[in-house]
Amino acid sequence: MSESRLDRFPLGARVRLSDLAVDPYPTFAELREAEPVTWVPEIERWFLTRRDDILAVLRNPDLFTTDAPSTIRDMFGVHMMTTEGPAQIRYKRKCLPPFHASRLRSASLPALTAEVERLVATLRAGGRHAGEVRTTVARPVALHSVLSVLGIPLSEAARVNDWYEHFARALANFAGDPDLHAAGKGAADAFGRALEPILEELERDPDGSLLSDLVCDHVDPLTAEEIRSNALIILFGGIETTESMIANAIWALLSHPEQLETARSSREALDLAIEETLRWEPAVQSAARHATRDTEIRGVPIAQGEVVHCMLGAANRDPAHFEDPDRFDVTRPNAGDHLSFAVGRHFCLGAPLARLETRVVLETLWERCSGLRLDPDRPTAPHGYEFRKPATLWVEWKV
Repeated sequence: MSESRLDRFPLGARVRLSDLAVDPYPTFAELREAEPVTWVPEIERWFLTRRDDILAVLRNPDLFTTDAPSTIRDMFGVHMMTTEGPAQIRYKRKCLPPFHASRLRSASLPALTAEVERLVATLRAGGRHAGEVRTTVARPVALHSVLSVLGIPLSEAARVNDWYEHFARALANFAGDPDLHAAGKGAADAFGRALEPILEELERDPDGSLLSDLVCDHVDPLTAEEIRSNALIILFGGIETTESMIANAIWALLSHPEQLETARSSREALDLAIEETLRWEPAVQSAARHATRDTEIRGVPIAQGEVVHCMLGAANRDPAHFEDPDRFDVTRPNAGDHLSFAVGRHFCLGAPLARLETRVVLETLWERCSGLRLDPDRPTAPHGYEFRKPATLWVEWKV
């Protein structure tokens, strides 16, 4: 790194991923005010922290692209998140139908509701009045839903869960640990091998799932590798984003018990409260883009090939758009303006499903676990600089 960058971006030079993992928001506020475009030498990337700048980058895929060498491309291959233009549009269009709201209500909601009811009943079994809900409810719900949408047998859940853990560590591996990268790539390869007989079975006996539709498409078919790569990113996003979103929503709402009654007052109030949890504590903290040519942001030169990290958590607390942004407010009228699912062509495919899963889990927990609250003897909070969620989330309720 040149001496001039050290001198020009002193705040960026002090950014440490370990600090962001604990609480990124004070650092984001400082950067947003004094160095909204800054160089972070620990990971040799640019950080953007103002909402308008982030929107401009995410809406300009010709200048700031995902179509470049990256960890996620090396691990998963070329898919809807690592390409642009006609190929990206084609991949996304082919994978979008199961995630339409109308199809989710008719095809996914009954099974989702039954699974959540089962998990919460298990949580309460034996007259228990306390339990840990991230690993016993949020993760299994996310796994069940994404496997069902894809058409992967639920009997594969344990193996998929193991592979996912390797994916998550590898994709958050900004320090470049070769062992973490190799483990993630090995897990992706193992998934690809396991997928082959599943696709063969779905071609013989279609079941209306996404993989079934893709493998039976003989008009404009994707290759086996394209199906694998896009299935991998849907699988990872469907677990990571949703599990964390559910856990963060439970934590945020139970951390503000004075707002629970308002959030529970109607379906519309709950939906707005969920948007506020997405704004206030997003599961995914950044969206990376690669500069396709030399350019500038706020007069700061960005060289071709350099990586710009759009800090979504910082954009969601930009006081230029959100009044009193550090305050959690389930009645915030513009909470839905958050960027937690990104924006533009790469807006999260599974956002409608993630919202639906979160609402069903919250409604079921409130209905089945009277007096639900955080366990004061086992406090927790979201953690992580790239993917944020509580390590554990212990709650208790009335017997």
